[in-house]
Parts: sequence; C-alpha cells; structure tokens
Amino acid sequence: MRDRLRPLLAAFLAIVLPGLGHLVLRQWGRALVWHVTIVGGTVALFVLYDVEPGDPLADPSAFTAAVPVEVSVPVTFLVGLSALDAYLVGRADATEATTNSRTRRGGQTVGAGNDTSGEPTDDGMTADDEGVPTVKCPSCGRETDAEIDFCHWCTEPLPGPNSAD
Repeated sequence: MRDRLRPLLAAFLAIVLPGLGHLVLRQWGRALVWHVTIVGGTVALFVLYDVEPGDPLADPSAFTAAVPVEVSVPVTFLVGLSALDAYLVGRADATEATTNSRTRRGGQTVGAGNDTSGEPTDDGMTADDEGVPTVKCPSCGRETDAEIDFCHWCTEPLPGPNSAD
C-alpha cells in the first residue's frame, strides 16, 4: 500500500517545492536538477520580462496581476513536468519493489549475492524482508543497507567491492 501512495506523494511534493518529490524518492541528482531548473528559470524569466518583485502579504491581488502570463505559464509548465517526472520515477520504483517481492516469494534469488533465506552468502550479504540487500557491519555487528558505503548505526565505513580489504 505504501508503495502505491509514494508516487502520488512525490508528485504533490514536487508541486509544493521543486525537487522535494525527487528527494523523497532518494533521487538526489534529479532533485537538484529540477530545483535549479525551475528556480533558475523563474529568476531568468522575471529578469527577462523586468517584473518588479511584489509583496504578496500587502496586496495579494496586485501580486498575481503583476506576474505576466509570459512568466507564469512556463514556470507552471516546468513545475508540472517536475511533478510528472516524480510520479513516473516513483511508479517505476514501486513496480520494481513489487517485482522483487514477487521474485523473492517464488523462491528465486533477489539480486546478485543475495538469497531469500536471510543467511549470508559468499560475499556476506543478505536480503531483508523487503528485498533490500543488507550487509553486517564489522564494527557494531548490526545489519545495514548494502547500497550505502557506511553503517547508518555507527557511521563506520563498510567494506565494499572496490576497497582494499
């Protein structure tokens, strides 16, 4: 259920603040690109059309009337594209998570080096209940996300495939 609502939440947050929906989806690069594009485009359009900044608290109707259509339409279009992109990325992630859970229930392996029994394989990795690859931290002994290069419990670096261990 949570995976089905996540794309909608991401789209809504992308409308509220450019890039926020992508941050919820852990898409750091996309979040930065969308935020810079929308904010930069808005500033560029305000400068291009020589729009004076107004005070929306003093007179809200004068503020909306002062923004020309040449500025508001492209900005609205960019925000809509950002929300659509956040929704589609969230949906793709939800579909992938569903596929991984179905594969795990079928008795097949989930990703390289992982099995469904929760027992470590040759490379020391296991898969948790949601199919996320985990690894045991050599410092604190707790299981942590194998996709990051440090233990989120004790913040010690994890040995990776490229490390000289």
